[in-house]
Amino acid sequence: MFFSNFDKLAQSSQTNYGYVPPAKDQKQQKATASGSRGCRGKSVDITSLIPINHTPTTISTHPDFLFSVKSVPNLPVRFSLIEPGVIEPLWKSDIAVKRAGILSVSIPQTVSLDVGKEYVWNLEVICNPSRPAENWYIRAVIKRVPLKPELAQKLAEANSETEKAIILANNGIWYDAVYYSYKGKNEVDSMSYFKQLLSQIGLTI
Repeated sequence: MFFSNFDKLAQSSQTNYGYVPPAKDQKQQKATASGSRGCRGKSVDITSLIPINHTPTTISTHPDFLFSVKSVPNLPVRFSLIEPGVIEPLWKSDIAVKRAGILSVSIPQTVSLDVGKEYVWNLEVICNPSRPAENWYIRAVIKRVPLKPELAQKLAEANSETEKAIILANNGIWYDAVYYSYKGKNEVDSMSYFKQLLSQIGLTI
């Protein structure tokens, strides 16, 4: 899908409007998004808005994570961010899920991801506090990559959140691209672009 509002942007700096996954190398790992079979008798329908055939990246020190909630679990929900090899999570928090729709989880300013490192995040529905094995969960990987000067300049020159999303997607920065496309939801064509990004990785909302 091409947007007339962004013709100038496309002609000047972008080869297309879609997400271009980062170049694969030997160190790249497949994201492991999955869900358990826990919470018997409870409806849990939450999807992480990420690709699962490669490790999606961010340039943010404290990124945002988006989820599609199709049914409110009416159970405690907890998010944790983990540095592999470290016992205690870098950050964990109970998350209020009050309605169906898009759930955004924001990492606080006090937590900082290091460039070049991969982290594991976990969204867990607490089905039975005394039996963690019964909990429903989604778990995946995020990697922070450096912000290159030319990309920083393009982002500084962008006139809207949606333009930032296009630039980020075209440079393989998934987490930030999908977040900015959703953040600009009141802009013309932003939600269309948000849905386009999700369609590209096989998701619909």
